[in-house]
Amino acid sequence: MAYDYFGENVDSNIFHQWQAGKIVQFNQQNILLVSEKISNDKNCKFRQTALRIFTHLLASMNNEGKVAINARQLSKAMDVHYDTVTKCLKYLRAIEVIKTEK
Repeated sequence: MAYDYFGENVDSNIFHQWQAGKIVQFNQQNILLVSEKISNDKNCKFRQTALRIFTHLLASMNNEGKVAINARQLSKAMDVHYDTVTKCLKYLRAIEVIKTEK
């Protein structure tokens, strides 16, 4: 199963894991920067869906910054066409917000 890592190439401070409990800390400023990038990028054909996916993945990640979900599961959970989800995930990888582990 593929895992997506968040913020690894964007900025080393984008996500900080807190060791206690099941809490993951986020640098709010960098999340705003990523959101603005997605919202204003003319290269992103499905900006609103990409933002929804980004938010969904943020909310679903574990303490290690990983999400164990594939495009089909994401498509079904969000009620978005599979092809649209794959295009958005490809875009998020291209801007180095997520990274797939094989």
